[in-house]
Amino acid sequence: MITIVRSIREEEWMRFLGGCDRATIYYTPGWKRFLDTVFPYKSHYLFAQDDTGEVVGVLPLFEVRSRLMGNRLTSAPFAHLCGPVGTGEAVFTLLGEAISLSERLSVDFLQINDLVGEPRFQRQNTFCSHILKLSPRIDLQWRRLDKGSVRWAIKKARRSGVTVDTSTSTADIRRFYELNCLTKKKLGVPAHSWDFFSNLFAALKENAILYRALYEGDMIAGGIMVRYNGTVLYAYGAASPDHLPVSPYNAFLWRSIEDACASGYRLFDFGRTAKTDSGLMHFKKRWGAIEQPLSYSFYPFVPRNALRDRAGITRRAMSKLIRHMPDGMYRWFSRGILKEVG
Repeated sequence: MITIVRSIREEEWMRFLGGCDRATIYYTPGWKRFLDTVFPYKSHYLFAQDDTGEVVGVLPLFEVRSRLMGNRLTSAPFAHLCGPVGTGEAVFTLLGEAISLSERLSVDFLQINDLVGEPRFQRQNTFCSHILKLSPRIDLQWRRLDKGSVRWAIKKARRSGVTVDTSTSTADIRRFYELNCLTKKKLGVPAHSWDFFSNLFAALKENAILYRALYEGDMIAGGIMVRYNGTVLYAYGAASPDHLPVSPYNAFLWRSIEDACASGYRLFDFGRTAKTDSGLMHFKKRWGAIEQPLSYSFYPFVPRNALRDRAGITRRAMSKLIRHMPDGMYRWFSRGILKEVG
């Protein structure tokens, strides 16, 4: 018989995750500490135990109250893939408890960021991920790259004098934050706040690392990689718009893939992509990554904002408005939107 409890010792928690192939950084105590520190969400972690008291499943849930997106119980904010993990019986029991909890909290809907087999859930599929299988042989990994675009751009970055190193210093994270604001504003989307990035590194510790692309002594681009359980996740990337011609993204991505191969990681996850963003999807495929669908599950219904066309008229109007905002207003606006979108 499976019993659901709301709290366990961290050693038991980590021991379960250590034996779970599907566990990602989003299931860890570090990710919980990060979200609890930065956002006003209320966490509701569900742990499944068997008759002996051993942990056999977990489902991270957060209560997000939002006038913009609707009040919801979700697993988990800022996680592109995070559903219940564990034994079959544990997963079934965790989903039933999640439904009951959503009803007790009177939220508008329950959102599981994964495909679940429970028939009471409805499915939405507008995103995908791209996963690159890694080889311990760097030469074989190099051959998997598209010769006419990716390999060419990496070589161009080298010829141009772009170098790449790693850092976790506060000054470099601050520089990345500034680059991220530039990048996101140019794209017409909200940017992450400074405390988002600073607390991310504080909470995840050795699991998070910043790759810096340097040109003529300055950091012109960066990528934050999160490493856990055999996978390196390309979590966040940004670059100076003026320096895109020297291919800084290709430079730091290839260096991070080289390091992942040398350290014995099995997979490199390029993160989530909207299916409407054909350009970004094509870029990730050229690295040899395999497209995988991301299906999200909702109870009792799929909210309208999840079905809305990300390239529609309203989104385009909002993007235009964002691009013309003064920087101070843009950062204030982004901070407010970010906590509601999750």
